[in-house]
Amino acid sequence: MERVRDAFMSYSHQRDAGLAQGLQRGLHRLARPWTRRQVISVFRDTTSLSASSDLGGAIKRELARARYFIYLASPEAAASRWVREEIAFWVENRPMDHFLIVVSAGAIAWDVESGDFDWNRTTVLPSDLLRGAFSREPLWVDLTEVRMAKAFSLRDAKFRDAVATLAAPLHGVDKDALESEDLRQHRTATRILRGAVVALSVLLVTALIAGLLAWQQRGEALARARTSASQALAARAIDTADRDPRKAAQFALYADAVQPTGESAQALAQAVAANGSATRHLQAGHEEVANFTGNTPAGGATVAISRHGNRLAYYSEFDPIDRNFLHLYDIKKGKELPPLGRVRWTQGGGGMEFTSDGRILAVETSYNEVEIWDVDKQKLIRSITASNGEELSRANQKLRAFAFSGDGSRLAAAFYYKDGQHQGENIFQIAVWDAKNGRELIREVAAADAPSFIFDGLNRLIELDNQAGTVRILPHDSTSWTAKRSISGFPDTPGHHVTLAADGSRAFLDEKRELWDLATGRRVSNAEGRNVGPIIMPRAKDGFIYAGDDRKVGVYDAQLRRQRVLGSFTWPVSSISASGDGRWVAAGSEDGAVSLYSTTSFQAGVTLKNDQKITPSDLAPDMRTAFRSGQFATDVWTVESRGIRKLGRVPLPIAKASLRQDTVISSADGRKALVSHDASLSLWNLSTSRRMGRPTEEFSNFEPISFLPDGNHVVGATEGGFQLLDTRSWKVRQLEPLGYGDIDTAVSADGSTLALLNNNDLTVWKWTTKNTLRQERKVSIKTSLTVIGNDIVVSGRGEMVSIINSDGLISILNVSSGNLVRSASASAGEDALAFSDDNAFLVQVSSPGGESGIQFWDTATGEPRGAWVLPNPGAEQGGSSGHLLTGDKGTIVSFGMDGSLIRRIIDLDSWKEFLCTVVPDGLPRDQYDRYLKGHEIDAPCRGYYNGY
Repeated sequence: MERVRDAFMSYSHQRDAGLAQGLQRGLHRLARPWTRRQVISVFRDTTSLSASSDLGGAIKRELARARYFIYLASPEAAASRWVREEIAFWVENRPMDHFLIVVSAGAIAWDVESGDFDWNRTTVLPSDLLRGAFSREPLWVDLTEVRMAKAFSLRDAKFRDAVATLAAPLHGVDKDALESEDLRQHRTATRILRGAVVALSVLLVTALIAGLLAWQQRGEALARARTSASQALAARAIDTADRDPRKAAQFALYADAVQPTGESAQALAQAVAANGSATRHLQAGHEEVANFTGNTPAGGATVAISRHGNRLAYYSEFDPIDRNFLHLYDIKKGKELPPLGRVRWTQGGGGMEFTSDGRILAVETSYNEVEIWDVDKQKLIRSITASNGEELSRANQKLRAFAFSGDGSRLAAAFYYKDGQHQGENIFQIAVWDAKNGRELIREVAAADAPSFIFDGLNRLIELDNQAGTVRILPHDSTSWTAKRSISGFPDTPGHHVTLAADGSRAFLDEKRELWDLATGRRVSNAEGRNVGPIIMPRAKDGFIYAGDDRKVGVYDAQLRRQRVLGSFTWPVSSISASGDGRWVAAGSEDGAVSLYSTTSFQAGVTLKNDQKITPSDLAPDMRTAFRSGQFATDVWTVESRGIRKLGRVPLPIAKASLRQDTVISSADGRKALVSHDASLSLWNLSTSRRMGRPTEEFSNFEPISFLPDGNHVVGATEGGFQLLDTRSWKVRQLEPLGYGDIDTAVSADGSTLALLNNNDLTVWKWTTKNTLRQERKVSIKTSLTVIGNDIVVSGRGEMVSIINSDGLISILNVSSGNLVRSASASAGEDALAFSDDNAFLVQVSSPGGESGIQFWDTATGEPRGAWVLPNPGAEQGGSSGHLLTGDKGTIVSFGMDGSLIRRIIDLDSWKEFLCTVVPDGLPRDQYDRYLKGHEIDAPCRGYYNGY
């Protein structure tokens, strides 16, 4: 027999997770016997509930076997979908005199005269669920101050008193008796403990050595087990990335949580690539599809996005909570809204459309009815019946066409109607209603299964008769159709599903896989042999088309050629929807999974401002300053992680020449520029275009490399070494000869570290507080060939240095430890390199399979860690002039030959945050047990769990 729970705790995870944890611990510990045996069992979901795909069923079972309900009351809890479900279940099935309230925030007041709460003052209880539910004032305590102080300990007097108040009814005694029992048990435990200490002290010395040895061995075994589990999870993440990005993200996050390894970092990179366009995976798949019932397949998720892109609605036969809930999601705020309950949608999915602003939703329900809901007020406005679908055969049920105007004024549908006057014959009709009052405006007989509808941006109803090949329009506020316009050559496709573009200008014939221009009467493209569909065309004039292709969701051009993949599912795509501007795309699969995508990809990055089309050839030796010379002056810019910024102008024509080192470098603050021109050096104020001090011709062999952090000193290469120069006095502060031969140089992003490569010797110098450079590390780069070329890079703060050897191998130096690793395989990429901000990866421009991409190398081992294929082939090919820049906040800026400037986030912590936003829920119990049984691993996305 299943053990009875003493209490079920319901609360807002967003606000009261800490208070709930402390309260559960306090209830378990107060008056606990000296044996420490737990006598009170309080259910709290994150500690008591195993990972389960049937969350709703598990919660209801716990509610059913609990004696008391403890509600942590707050305005957030009162609005939480999950908390409201738990309260509703208790009100319907359990005694209300066992309903205990703990106030964590907000107001609560009891009205003695009415015998109910004062609902004008009470903000922490859901009034629609608890109004009139209590026959007398329930037990409640106020822990607002305790929560603000986070004093969740029985040592705190206020917290202890509240715990005792709540625990007394759970123990079945009064509060004073409970406190006395707690004191007695504490004294007993103290006496026993003192006796035990004496006995244990005798054994301690003997056991200590053996215990330490065992602990060490256990720790080593546990570390090996965690590493093994992490690697297995990482391998599974990489394997599933293309098939199920949602699962890939979960496996990668757990791999990192178990034990960060090179493999887990690679898994995170691949999971980010697979989920690059995903904004949120809203519902997991059921892992199987339902059988057909009649001619209609059950299941399959149905989705709809408002034209303004602010709201998403979805439902599925496989809803894990309740199959009659219609879920809502606020796209702009990135959070779930309370669902619409008890919506009886049609089997296999039916029509569903928002008004443009997302405030009103029309959804086809069972038996040819349409419900119109006010989403903000969670209120059913009205139901409109097209025909009595219960009288029809299953084959003739469901609306055959459906459209809802963007302003919410009109609803159109095509359907079968059972005519009682003609021996029960099923007649096909179309109708238009005034959606604001439910009045029928038009009803007429039509060719069976021929019409397709769309309301355009002017709220005109456009109807395509795909059997007759005609188009007609019902203007806004009119009940008279325009004359039918014939579409020459349009194929006769009765019974075939046709999708219209948002403006009615194009039509996609699903079964024929053909796209037609209805204005010109021409077939635009044919996707015969490709599984394109379902499809949505929010911006037909721009040629943007979004469609499912079996298990993938893709972006297509007008020729129905897939340009890129937004995401994928384990089962085929069953439904797709998009915002009017095409930025947001939602899709559902046949097993009930639902995902929201943005057409701006995390992986593709953000395009930065580069109005002047600065290219790598414009870069100075510091690889951050860019300059172009005119006939009389030179313009100077800096390359930043926010884009290209103009610094100013120098009134000198500075021409780049191979035999003369004419160049410009700028200080970190962008105020100064050092100009090397015609064998002289000069310092300039870029904001005024005026020279600062006198120029000098004493350094004709000085090749400027970079300003140092103080903005006054510069370092430059000279014949056989380098010089440190004070620009205020033109005095040499430091001269370091390095030997003969070519010298390749690189400087860290913060200007603190200089790396020089000379005759296979790599030397690293650090800026000191004494305004000098100190040699930090010197190593020999062993290679079969002489090291040549511009192929050296320093990490953002100078912790690491890397070069590409002429034999194609990459060497990575940890400056602090002196550890030097070489890649096991030759680099197939370009010379353009950069370190990620967290130094986990060395990033390289590459061309995997002829496609433009970014290759990742493990900085600890030199092993390759996968690659991202980029959406614009060739745009960011680095070549010998390519450039990557380590930006701030975990970003990398890639600088292409064509002037493209893209910022991407290459940082493990940022990746984990992104994936937790996309997939906040933890691994299902069966997957957790398969990989992590015996390990205690907290959910990686605890703060995002289940949307609380």
